Formats: sequence, C-alpha cells, structure tokens
Amino acid sequence: MPSESATGAELAAAVKSHNFFSWSAQDAVNPIPVVRAEGVYFWDADGKRYFDLNSQSMCVNIGHGDPRVVAAIKAQADELIYAGPGMATRVRAELGEALAQVTPSGLDKFFWTLGGSDANENAVKLARAVTGRQKILTRYLSYHGATYGAVSLTGDHRRWANEPGIPGVVRIADPTSTAACSSGMATVTPISHSVCWQK
Repeated sequence: MPSESATGAELAAAVKSHNFFSWSAQDAVNPIPVVRAEGVYFWDADGKRYFDLNSQSMCVNIGHGDPRVVAAIKAQADELIYAGPGMATRVRAELGEALAQVTPSGLDKFFWTLGGSDANENAVKLARAVTGRQKILTRYLSYHGATYGAVSLTGDHRRWANEPGIPGVVRIADPTSTAACSSGMATVTPISHSVCWQK
C-alpha cells in the first residue's frame, strides 16, 4: 500500500497493480497520479499542476472543491447517505419540483440515474416498453457510454470488441455537408471529420 508521501510513479504503480482502466490497452496505461484538486486545476503526487479542461469527465463543471458543493455533500451524508430507488426522499421531491418548473409543459416526471450510460440504457428500456418497438436509431459517429448496452449504441470504434451487442440497433449517417475538395473530388463532411472521394 502506498504511503501518503508516495511519489507519482509509486502511486501509479500501486493503482495499476490492482485496477483495470476503461478504453485502454492495460500495459500502455500511464495514469496521472492525482492527489488533490481545486477550481479548474488538479495536482499530481509530484506537485505538478494541471489545467483540467475536461472537468474530470464532465462531472465537476462547477470546479473542484467548491465550498457549496462540499457543504451540500457533508449535509446530505449527515442526513441520509443512501435511499433505494423505490423510496421517497425530501431531495428527490425538491429536485423533481425544481425541474418541473423549467421543463416544457407535460414533461414533469423524471427518472434518476447515476450517469450517462445508465441513463441511455434506461431510455432504451423505456422507449421499447412505451412503443412496443425494438429498433433503436443511433448515429455512426456517436458516443453513448461504456456499459454493455450503451456501448452497443455507440458509433465509436472501441465498441467493436463488444459486437454484436444488444439487438435492434440501427446506425444512421451523421448530418453532412457537401463541398468541393481542392483536387476536384467530392467531399462529405460529417460532424467530426471529412472524407473525399473521386467523382
């Protein structure tokens, strides 16, 4: 077990010895040994400061260590750490009411999940239950998460190892614009890249 004064290399080695990393060739993983964060920055075990342009996978858009968030987490932990999905809590009631005030008329019931993959998998189940239909349309160039069902919807090449995935997924082309390439070839420009071909 690494000590609190472990170097970055020691901390990274200790973590790699017992953890898998998603979307990664495990032998090639070189994790940043993060030890603290504040605002838009985080620091590694060797004191190097990083500008966090990804908000730690978009989960801390308000910034690291915001005192309001820390206080709210502490207060909730003192009151109630966990409540099962079938239970009613003050926080669920308050959040539901607040969301209903800002969503379009008729869109006033909500399903709480733990993250994006979970939300997408539940959306598929709800859509299939309500419509009785099985097909799910998704874009070729898309990302919907890393759980089994969500990766089946993902257009990202990293899903290939998990094929065939859940049944009923139909991929559609991304919105495109056509323009002329400098060589006189036609081009289609999906949202994320361009492809040219001979006319």
